[in-house]
Amino acid sequence: MKITPKPKSPTKSSNGMLQRTHYSNELNPELAGENITVAGWVQRIRRLGKISFLLVRDREGIVQCTLPHVKTAPELLEMLDKLDNEYAVVVKGKVKAEKQAQRGVELIPKQILLVNSAPATLPLDTSGKVEADIGTRFDNRVMDLRRIEAQQLFKIQHFTVSRMRHFLEEYGFREIHTPKIVATATEGGADLFEVQYFERKAFLAQSPQFYKQLSLVAGFDRVYEVAPVYRAEKHNTPRHLNEYTSFDYEMAWIQDEEEVMRLEEHMLVDAFKAVNKTCAEELKELNAEIKAPRIPIKRIEVREALDLLRDEGLDLPPDSDIPAEGEEKLYHRMKEETGEEFFFLTRYPTAIRPFYTMPLESDPTLTRGFDLIYRGMEVTTGSQRIHTYDLLVEKLKETGLNPKTFAFYVEPFKFGAPPHGGLAIGVERLTMQMLGYSNIREAVLFPRDRTRLVP
Repeated sequence: MKITPKPKSPTKSSNGMLQRTHYSNELNPELAGENITVAGWVQRIRRLGKISFLLVRDREGIVQCTLPHVKTAPELLEMLDKLDNEYAVVVKGKVKAEKQAQRGVELIPKQILLVNSAPATLPLDTSGKVEADIGTRFDNRVMDLRRIEAQQLFKIQHFTVSRMRHFLEEYGFREIHTPKIVATATEGGADLFEVQYFERKAFLAQSPQFYKQLSLVAGFDRVYEVAPVYRAEKHNTPRHLNEYTSFDYEMAWIQDEEEVMRLEEHMLVDAFKAVNKTCAEELKELNAEIKAPRIPIKRIEVREALDLLRDEGLDLPPDSDIPAEGEEKLYHRMKEETGEEFFFLTRYPTAIRPFYTMPLESDPTLTRGFDLIYRGMEVTTGSQRIHTYDLLVEKLKETGLNPKTFAFYVEPFKFGAPPHGGLAIGVERLTMQMLGYSNIREAVLFPRDRTRLVP
């Protein structure tokens, strides 16, 4: 079957409904005189004396449909009287250049098809002119997502992830799909969602970590995955979710964690530049400015960071993790000193990193683990991993875990595992920081937190 992309002129489907030929962002003065078809939802109807305007919204923006009363067929004006906000419509018409209209064009309708109606009273205003509280918005998330701002946000998120995928594939990575129902905890601890798996208990995966590593032991060399992960953490903050999207990659035959970090640096530069170019209009509408990091991104060892935080009045134990407040303080200090928005925290203490993190040879109390901080928030965590069987078993025991429980993961390391490392990027956190939102839930289609399970 031959598929022809984007027909030049409107066509009709088998049921007689007009098919879209253009999105709103594809309209420009060069199309003047052409007949096209747009489809979307009624944003607003305006009547000004002897002229009416039908504003139709699609995922890319708004099309102004202009109906001069004298020149417009009576049946079109009658149809206009039947429409209201959020009605689903298809409009066929002729493009006309108009300097005062958005994108310099307007559409003169020849046919308006009402596809579906909507209630007179809507749960929220999709134009954004009447603000709704966040609870109302997320209770009515489908309507909330119709807002142009939300469409722009997820377009940027899509292009960011798409570009990072493309970058990795250019460097020989292959996409994999790992289990999301697992027998054991990946990170340890009790922050697990338990599920009934036939006659026994199982858990929702905290991370694809074990399976990423096992795929390298199996010889895949370079892999990535973009998939949901689940954390039963009882947080209720603007930066935490219980289900989020993790962008993971793992690479074999590395010298150390620096190779993992260098690849991320170049990937982010590539992605940010591409998004700036592809989504320039959306970024402008969202009043967001993203700047690609300058390579190399600054590295700060955790112990050095703790010393800096003491200067900032935050006194933490010597082998402490860096709390959210500390990440923000360090960011503001780095931003003031260097003008940069990214920095790596490195050499994390062994006591606070997962058991599979490679210890530092010169000081086993430290690891080859790292985090990437962007605008004051951790968006990436990664490390070089342990690739020798004996050391892996030793670290499991030190953490209080039973190697027999993890036999499916540990045993393959007996058979010549390559040196390897990787990282995980929180897609929603990255989006949130790129666009300057204060609540991570904005960057999720349908958020899952401690209290929200629907929609």
